[in-house]
Amino acid sequence: MVVAIGVVVAAVVSFAISAVLYASPPVAALVSRTSAPRPGIGLPAQMAFVMLRGLLAAAVLAVLLLAGDRQGPGAGAALGAVVAILPVTILSGAVVHENVPIPTALIHMTDWILKLVISGVVLGLFI
Repeated sequence: MVVAIGVVVAAVVSFAISAVLYASPPVAALVSRTSAPRPGIGLPAQMAFVMLRGLLAAAVLAVLLLAGDRQGPGAGAALGAVVAILPVTILSGAVVHENVPIPTALIHMTDWILKLVISGVVLGLFI
């Protein structure tokens, strides 16, 4: 039960990190210039999707911490940093193969690195 609470708290913190990052004026300006709006997907649905992704990422981190018999914020941060290699790899592929602008990819990479490392720290407080 404590781990489930940690997953929810980590997801909420992850959501807040994204909100702060994407609301900052330089990031908001860049993203609005380089990203096309998605027709039919309103802001509430986008926010729900971000929360769902945070829950799934936190759940994966929690399972890996438990499976590896690791506890504490340090172990959580280390795991988050290692797992952050995956979105960095995917987004770098988007730059190379899909012509995603580098600044846009860097924002998304930063978002995922922060979310995964800080979610790992939060989970480590519960595990």
